[in-house]
Amino acid sequence: MFSPIRRVAEVLTPKTITLGTALVFASVGGTYALTVRNRLRQTDPGQIQSSLKLSDSFVNSRTMRSLVNPGNHVTKGDSHSIILTWCSKHDAPSEENVLSAFMKGFFAGPVFLPEGIALSLFSILKVSYTQPTADQKPVWRSGQLSDTQLPPKATILWDTFQVAEVKLSGGQTEEHMGSSVDVVFGDSRKEFAGCHRFSVKKADNCNPSEEDGIRFRLSLECLVCNPLRDRQAGSDLLYGLHNKYSYLLFRDAVAHVKEVFANFA
Repeated sequence: MFSPIRRVAEVLTPKTITLGTALVFASVGGTYALTVRNRLRQTDPGQIQSSLKLSDSFVNSRTMRSLVNPGNHVTKGDSHSIILTWCSKHDAPSEENVLSAFMKGFFAGPVFLPEGIALSLFSILKVSYTQPTADQKPVWRSGQLSDTQLPPKATILWDTFQVAEVKLSGGQTEEHMGSSVDVVFGDSRKEFAGCHRFSVKKADNCNPSEEDGIRFRLSLECLVCNPLRDRQAGSDLLYGLHNKYSYLLFRDAVAHVKEVFANFA
């Protein structure tokens, strides 16, 4: 009666269990690495401009001055941007639509996936800035984010990020300002806080006839600081790793935009 169980038990020695577990993790890790590689290949690194400098509009924004860095302490950050061309004179998406897909790609892509899983299991760094309204549901899954509509202000994502500001371009007089959303993290009452700014702006076209299509500039700016003390937040090593990580997240987000809007090149 128990002979099949006994034979299985004989096979499942500590050595075979260890080997089997290693093979499973290797298979999963290999599949994940392939998924990330295929996703990132959709964005040409040569088209991306990266810098350690941040725009004045971001550094001096209400989000930074009032929420993240009210003491105007030393900050560190990085930025990445790319210009995508809408290969048509007509039916171009709005800045809000592109911005929504851009933000979703950041949080829904394979690069962010391990972090998203970890944040779902452990409350590592709970965000604490403003109180969301009663009808706002927290985001715990990437499927809750929309490709065409931004989450409302004060929405909390994975208990770690919060939408602090949403600015959308209005009439023609404001078109050049572009559209942006600030997503804060950390706690300004403690020793670590920061912000991701996602922005989309219709770029000035050198060709009045728009024969080359309509250009959009997509940018990601990241900034961290120590709100309590005027000194660097984290080590240089940690900062260097974050710079590389934000670059991969940016490429992932851009790839998602190109998947949602097939006319982008």
